[in-house]
Amino acid sequence: MATLADTLRHSFEDLLLGPPQFDPTANLPNMVVYPVFPTHLAPDPPDVVSLTEAMRRGVRLSDTGIVTQVHIDNPLPTAVLVGESDILVGPTQLRAVQFSCLVPPGRRASIPVNCVEAGQPTVYQAQFTDTAACPWYLRSFKLEQLSRHGDNHQHRIWDRIKAYLHHTGTVSSTQDVCAVFDQFGDDLDDLSRVFPLQPGQVGCVSAVGQDLFIEIFGDPEILEERYDQVLHSALVEAIAHPTREVTPASQVDGVLDELIDASRSSKVVHSRSLRDSGRTQIFNKGAIAGSGLVSEGRLVHLTAHKRCWGFGRAFHEQLPELKHQRSERAKEHADLFAQLDDDYTRRCKRYRSFLRKLTPSRTTSAKPYVDTVSKDDSTERLATEPLPLSNDLHEFFLRLFRR
Repeated sequence: MATLADTLRHSFEDLLLGPPQFDPTANLPNMVVYPVFPTHLAPDPPDVVSLTEAMRRGVRLSDTGIVTQVHIDNPLPTAVLVGESDILVGPTQLRAVQFSCLVPPGRRASIPVNCVEAGQPTVYQAQFTDTAACPWYLRSFKLEQLSRHGDNHQHRIWDRIKAYLHHTGTVSSTQDVCAVFDQFGDDLDDLSRVFPLQPGQVGCVSAVGQDLFIEIFGDPEILEERYDQVLHSALVEAIAHPTREVTPASQVDGVLDELIDASRSSKVVHSRSLRDSGRTQIFNKGAIAGSGLVSEGRLVHLTAHKRCWGFGRAFHEQLPELKHQRSERAKEHADLFAQLDDDYTRRCKRYRSFLRKLTPSRTTSAKPYVDTVSKDDSTERLATEPLPLSNDLHEFFLRLFRR
């Protein structure tokens, strides 16, 4: 079996960084986005959909009453990509997905999550109705905790969110991490226009202050479905933590090779009920922490954070260089970008046709999912998952622990 480093090396051979995107008026002097493009596109679009798209088409997610687990029921005849740190929204406490995973066609499963709204109780069997972006401030912390300790400690996440809301001047009675998007909503809408999605784009490296936030997908159609969330995760950090400095291109150009090197030592994480549907590995080396989801030897989704503290340079000093780089890369790869535009247009037509025909092959179940232990799981756990507490008893313990 190929290692994660081997898979990344093979995948990155076919990727390149495009012309940098930035605000030439310097209203946003601490963010530059480098789109990631494939050097060619296969004729066939993916037979995978994002979680947001899947929920519109019949996939159900429900609260198990357990803070670290959410039940997903996929009645669609195709796999669903549940992305790292997707925020699940509904009439219960917000959850953030721990790591990316694929939910196969027709599968009912349990996915690992963290609570990102400490002041909101769980509502057993409540339905999640939407997804939202997660700020990179929290995503990077979760990646580091997971890669170093193999788990995310819930109380540390709550403490991190509390400090984040305080530092950004965001008020939330339930300590909802997504409140920061409401706090800076107008600026997010206005400044998003500076970083438009390009045809065929599969990812981006976002330089924000002295950090690099990297997100790459195996297919451009999946990025298109999720681009607002990908962009807002990084953009909110630039707005909430304004500076006049940004990480220079010299720290960006070699970051894909650095990810390969960092991934040489990685750990496998998985949902017990999704062990056969892809392999997610987490890695940490020096200033880099990340995770990669691989299925059938192919990269499906990668997220990573690189700290570049001490390397920031004033934006106005870099502006001439950035303008030159944007012009040169646009000229150098003009033929490629034109070809990607044509190829992606054809793929999109086929993908949209695929989506239009995508209907549930069965009805979803209202019964709670029970993750039973398989024969080869005896070394991990000797009993099935306990059923959640009744609502009354659950509320009693919540009140007790909050005192």
